[in-house]
Amino acid sequence: MSVTGEAELIANLQRLDKSVEKKARKATRDGATVFENKLKSNTPVARYGDHSGMTPLKEHTKKGSLKTASGDYSIDVGYDKEKGWIAHFPNVGTSKQRPQHFIEKSQEQSKEAILAKFVEDLQL
Repeated sequence: MSVTGEAELIANLQRLDKSVEKKARKATRDGATVFENKLKSNTPVARYGDHSGMTPLKEHTKKGSLKTASGDYSIDVGYDKEKGWIAHFPNVGTSKQRPQHFIEKSQEQSKEAILAKFVEDLQL
């Protein structure tokens, strides 16, 4: 592709910029979905007391909206406000419960899959 003038160069750069931005948004959304799915699968289910009628914590995972502040793309992934505060206890432990570190485990286990998804989305 040859560029003959300044206007054509600027038009080509703007088109490229929009394409890259669209791919980056898709890669960020897909990466958040990968992490959310891993977090759901690693979230422990309560094994004590009668919890009939209660929804398991993994059903309260939440993926936020895409944030694009200052050119950085991110999406918060975690738990909703209803049950999110509970996740802290089994994750870091209590005086009666050993820490399970399932949030950190999910981050580590999903890292390669997220990076692979990013590469795939950005190459499209």
